Amino acid sequence: MPEPVDDECRCEEMREHLYEFLDSEMSGSDLARLRRHIEECPTCREATDVETHIRMLLRRSCREVAPSTLRLRVITQIGVLRAGGHLR
Repeated sequence: MPEPVDDECRCEEMREHLYEFLDSEMSGSDLARLRRHIEECPTCREATDVETHIRMLLRRSCREVAPSTLRLRVITQIGVLRAGGHLR
């Protein structure tokens, strides 16, 4: 395999930033670089496809809404933590 040019992505970088890539939580130029790599690398394309499929299954399986009392407790505890308190 030829040495990558400075703006090319390696498999290690793709694995390290897979979740950021899938969530589009990186700059446009980085997204484009990683997208080019995925298009050319079957291993990274498969890893991306697997994670995308897992996310789809989780979304489909997790449609149950938390009870309002649980949501209120979680929101309250987050407020306590943000204020520097401790969880009960």
